[in-house]
Amino acid sequence: MKKILVPYDFSESSQYALDYATQLASKFSSSLTLLHVAQIPVIGAEFGLISASYPMNEKENKVGLTELATKIREDFSSIYEVNTHYEIGNPTDTITEYCNQKGFDLIVMGISGHGNQFMKITFGSTAISVSKQVMTPMLIVPPKCKFNEVHNIAYASDYDKEVERSLAIDRVKQFKNLFQANLQILHVLPEGHELNKTESTIDKFIEQKLHTDKHVTYSISDNNISDALLEFVKEHHSDMIVVEPKEHSIFHQLLLPSITNQVAFFSPVPVLII
Repeated sequence: MKKILVPYDFSESSQYALDYATQLASKFSSSLTLLHVAQIPVIGAEFGLISASYPMNEKENKVGLTELATKIREDFSSIYEVNTHYEIGNPTDTITEYCNQKGFDLIVMGISGHGNQFMKITFGSTAISVSKQVMTPMLIVPPKCKFNEVHNIAYASDYDKEVERSLAIDRVKQFKNLFQANLQILHVLPEGHELNKTESTIDKFIEQKLHTDKHVTYSISDNNISDALLEFVKEHHSDMIVVEPKEHSIFHQLLLPSITNQVAFFSPVPVLII
């Protein structure tokens, strides 16, 4: 993990993310980049109900970023380097484009309105929006979450045939090896559901991909996937949960809740979206 990006807007949620990312960068001697995106005032969950970060505050924000970077360099000598970058534009688009251009290994973001059903349904989250556009793994850090050694990583895996073509399992293994953590593979199935032939084939594929990696596989019967995942994390002392957003139809996006959104807004531990 050589390059970590932290979109930072001076909010409390972004400060939690920065604190976590700073510890990560220190642990792995990574470079750390603070990206501030100024925007014309709009309603948005990640930047407060009305964003106060726009071109009029450009000088103040740039000074704030520089001072913050200086303090991090002074406090964490093991971090390879600390950079800052300032842009004006739409936060989601700007963060996505900048990340794609610079080739970061990980994005770390905070999430506003954590645990708030109204904020989740009404406004969503810039972090969630970015995670659905970038190919780079993103770590969403909940409020008041402090960095601890990652001993257990829970990977929420379904029986979608796409898993055979995606890089999801390979990326999960990379993070598992990076943290030298235990891997918990979690399947949540509807109550009374029995695996069909296709699902059994996918199950065997997953186990074969992980046959050289120490892991434990859990199958849980629950009609509410997100609740089951969150309950598992609490009961099994998971330090991080990994989810993989799925492509859905417009109808699904409008009427049905996203598992990624549900988990990200209510997880007590960081959520790694791949």
